[in-house]
Amino acid sequence: MPDLIYLMRHGESAVNVKRIIKCRELDGDLTPLGQAQARSAAVWLADKGIERIRHSPMHRAAQTADIVGAALNVTPILDDGLREWDCGELEGQSDDAAWAAWSVVHQQWREHILDAACPGGETFGAAAARLSAALHEAQPNELLITHGGIGICVIPYLCVNAAALEPISYLSYTGIVVIERDNAERYSCLRWNCAEHLT
Repeated sequence: MPDLIYLMRHGESAVNVKRIIKCRELDGDLTPLGQAQARSAAVWLADKGIERIRHSPMHRAAQTADIVGAALNVTPILDDGLREWDCGELEGQSDDAAWAAWSVVHQQWREHILDAACPGGETFGAAAARLSAALHEAQPNELLITHGGIGICVIPYLCVNAAALEPISYLSYTGIVVIERDNAERYSCLRWNCAEHLT
């Protein structure tokens, strides 16, 4: 039996709709659409044998986990290693200049530059290390609920088929990534952004 791990982005939240950079503070509730996305994702996951769910401490991820967990009869567990990447001094900003600065660092993270960071924020290397640790602790068929920024940048970096994933630039709200782990603790991405449940 393959050792599969499921990683999922949270549902749409108010801070996403308002385009507020929220990578450090926890607040940001799911919108009604985000709640519906989480319920639909739970239907997709229902036959995947999910027995454990871990989630980021950010409200949008915790609320997604609560909805999915209730549907699957699994009590979610908080894991700080799954939080979004810390954007430092850009936290709470929503103007075009802030997003332009964020995009520069995001591209550096896409290029896996280990010391790349927003002013006052964490480096790519630090974020990769904590997400790798979270993956290392995963049980077979576990669901990890995390975020788009760190997911797009770090998941491909941790996979042996990273080159094939380089064109990836988006992860839908409640988009699911399926990772296979081998005995050497190496990961291969089998599916990126499973989002059939959103249609």
